[in-house]
Amino acid sequence: MKTLLRLFVILLLGIGGTVGYMVNFENDYLYFPTRELTQTPHNAGLSFRNIRFKSEDGVALHGWYMPHAHARFTLLHLHGNGGNVSDRIRQYRLWHAMGLAVFAFDYRGYGLSEGTPGEAGLDADAKAAWALLVKKNGIDPDKIIIAGRSLGCAVAAKLAAEVNPAGLALEAPFTNIPDMSAAYYPWLPLRWFVKTRLDTEAAVRESSVSLLLISAESDEIIPEGMADRVFAAHHGPKLRGAFPGGHNDFDVVSKRPYFKLWQHWLDTLETAKSSQPIWVRHQPDVKPGIQSPEITRQRFNSTEAHSPWLSRRTSVSPSAT
Repeated sequence: MKTLLRLFVILLLGIGGTVGYMVNFENDYLYFPTRELTQTPHNAGLSFRNIRFKSEDGVALHGWYMPHAHARFTLLHLHGNGGNVSDRIRQYRLWHAMGLAVFAFDYRGYGLSEGTPGEAGLDADAKAAWALLVKKNGIDPDKIIIAGRSLGCAVAAKLAAEVNPAGLALEAPFTNIPDMSAAYYPWLPLRWFVKTRLDTEAAVRESSVSLLLISAESDEIIPEGMADRVFAAHHGPKLRGAFPGGHNDFDVVSKRPYFKLWQHWLDTLETAKSSQPIWVRHQPDVKPGIQSPEITRQRFNSTEAHSPWLSRRTSVSPSAT
């Protein structure tokens, strides 16, 4: 009996020590920034301007503004947890081809932006980017789309709930960090101790702007069903797509249907908005169909470049998402 008790105490101490360590260094499990810019929009044939601005707490930030002569909207991009803006040139070129001007910036601690990343800081940086577009440059909020990918979905959704843009696009979203920690470490009670929330699901519930949500059918990072939960939480107009490909390459593997879905959504933003949810399912060699949820409901896999709680920063290479 005493032996079992000792083993139980040792187990509790081991679990407590592990949880304490991970929570104390949780940002190292969430953010994987790189500093060097490996390319610029010029490499993709896009004209751009370097933009320097500051967050409300004085942190200096850097971004790129890629104008479009006949922009349908201006897209504010909030990227994932790895790398920096120079790893997303492919995305900017694709959005530009859709008729969008693009403003992409690095959170604090990423690229040429100063500081250290953290949830409150990322939210402050997103607000500063929005203010730069609306207050300093006079862009009508009704002409701005906020787009996030993976970790950036949580930041984008929270910002959209506060500023009411023309639309919100979420690509490969997760529900929140407590859910992610429980999914990756089910034997540890991390859910109850993590300080970072990054709650995409809660944020979309507070927003009624038009939502475009896209997930990858072979997403290798975010647990199945999370994108469904985020989509279900939103009560405004919404469009849902899922395409072949992994977390970081679904927009390449399924470039044509991905492009068409985005174009369809942009068309709806420019015309009357529907309050009915629309589901899109990709069928090989067939034009993607717009499906009503009453007709069919397909399960989708969801997720981000580097997985939260997957590994320490020192052991993971930069992401391209």
